[in-house]
Amino acid sequence: MKGAKPATGHSYTVEVQPDFLQRQTKARPIRAVAELVWNGLDADATRVDVRLFRNELGMTKIVVRDNGHGIPYQEAPQFFTHLGGSWKEPGGTTKTKGRMLHGYEGRGRFKVFALGNVADWRVTYRTDDGDLRAYDITILADDIRRIRITDEESVDTGATGVEIEVSELHRNYRSLDSDHAVQELAEVFALYLKAYRDVSILHEGVRVDPAKAIATTCTEQLEDIDDDTIHPVELEIIEWRNVTTRGLYLCTEQGFPLTKVTTRFHIGEFHFTAYLKSSFITKLHGDAQLDLAELNPLLDTCVAEARETVKAYFRDRAAERARTVVEEWKAENVYPYEGEAVSTLEDVERKVFDILAVTASDYMPDFANAPAKKKAYDLRMLRTAIARSPEELQIIMNEVLGLPKRKQRELAQLLQEASLSSIIGAAKIVADRLTFLAGLEQILFDPDMKKRLKERSHLIGET
Repeated sequence: MKGAKPATGHSYTVEVQPDFLQRQTKARPIRAVAELVWNGLDADATRVDVRLFRNELGMTKIVVRDNGHGIPYQEAPQFFTHLGGSWKEPGGTTKTKGRMLHGYEGRGRFKVFALGNVADWRVTYRTDDGDLRAYDITILADDIRRIRITDEESVDTGATGVEIEVSELHRNYRSLDSDHAVQELAEVFALYLKAYRDVSILHEGVRVDPAKAIATTCTEQLEDIDDDTIHPVELEIIEWRNVTTRGLYLCTEQGFPLTKVTTRFHIGEFHFTAYLKSSFITKLHGDAQLDLAELNPLLDTCVAEARETVKAYFRDRAAERARTVVEEWKAENVYPYEGEAVSTLEDVERKVFDILAVTASDYMPDFANAPAKKKAYDLRMLRTAIARSPEELQIIMNEVLGLPKRKQRELAQLLQEASLSSIIGAAKIVADRLTFLAGLEQILFDPDMKKRLKERSHLIGET
């Protein structure tokens, strides 16, 4: 497959306007590769291999090979030329294995042009008589509406499937390097691979295995979306052991990611992917409105609820982790509090301290192996700073604990999200004022004090 026009065969025209096709070719590199993998999985592949080819100048081509059932020759013209007329329907299943289908309407295959200018498909399939046949399909980005399909030929040996080769790449895609790409593919295919354990996806020979990378999972039911039809909403949160870019995917009700929402989460050191699943999202995707999701008030409200749910979940996870570490500190007699909290103020102060101290200890050089006396001193200093003022807390984090600026900002944002620091600050002001009023009351009305104090002169001074 060289990307040139075949000597024999047929040409077909995609029955849409070029600007519509151009919009379908916009995607991040990993998302474009994922679409090629999805195409294989929708053809009942049990294995999909992604390979990158390079020379001394950089990446030259990307090849994705699957062992699915391929595309029968007589179906190929409609498969590539009729957008919106695909056999894939929302909520449908694959032809032989009955798996859930990811794509429909035929848009995904044009994502290939987000990677390069030339796309060649080598298709191998079995006829109804059991014969093995093969043919090629070529599309050029410069003439994207024209589909070239060669005559088919008999094949003596081999297996069914599709191999797509993308060449004349737009650039050298560093984001497709193995470690980073495997993690991102794990995020995209996590729910699918959990459901279908017989499926293997390999990137440069490395298997995409979300199960090994998942730390915890959680599923929450959110408020239904009502647009004259009730659409249930489910949020699934996967926490990863590996460092990754936090994100929220908008998914079909089956859990197929369609797009990633740009959002920021201030939740400490947790790494996660959240999947918002609803038939309402499927409907928006079918109406080509998902790219404008932020303008849809119903979906925008749902996304806001999902964000708050994610934040609440990881605040609980942070508190859970803090309790474990705090128990270890108590056993070492380095925890700066004794007994149970004696007031609401102290209870809140302890919660702030636990979250801050546990997170900060991860960045304090050799803290885990430090002598108990040094640990106790550092924790006592942090407690003092929390109890007194944010300014002192900043000094302690910077000059005493030596936390990096990035970590200081994360802790500040974490406290802002939890609102615990403001609770302590407000409660401290109230407590100080109550103490002052109690003292003033004693000065003014205590019988013993009245004998020794001239009220007016001592309080406001004599003129």
